[in-house]
Amino acid sequence: MSSLKESPNKYPLPPIMTIGMVLVCLLLDIYLPLGWEPEQVTMLMRGAGVLLLVVVLALVIWAFLTFRKHNAEMSPHRAASQLLTSGPFAHSRNPIYLSDVLLVAGFGFVLGSRWFIFGAVVLFFLLSELAIKREEKHLEANFPEAWADYKQLVRRWI
Repeated sequence: MSSLKESPNKYPLPPIMTIGMVLVCLLLDIYLPLGWEPEQVTMLMRGAGVLLLVVVLALVIWAFLTFRKHNAEMSPHRAASQLLTSGPFAHSRNPIYLSDVLLVAGFGFVLGSRWFIFGAVVLFFLLSELAIKREEKHLEANFPEAWADYKQLVRRWI
């Protein structure tokens, strides 16, 4: 097992957790529907879900462009090549994980399914405990002074 200084995770857990949560919510929605009553699933709710998904897409693109601009490693199971503090990372220490949670919630509004809203909450806690805490230890081990300053300036989520 590699040390946290070498790599925050052995496997790319965050994307697996996000994709897994979407699939679990879809299956639950198909076999055990837990949606809103039809009159509650309004065009406004679906429109809000679409807007949320557009925000997610924009946030992910902005984050990936920031990684690319700085030629930084973006795989969650590989060592960080540098500490990103610009772009969306100036506003959230975890903009991609934030977008993962918002993606699941957005599907919930678009599809009118409460499972996705519950799934977004569960994903929030899974990412916090199984990915973010390990990644923060990894960044602290590799960039101790810069990480301490960054952690004081930018919140974990928003």
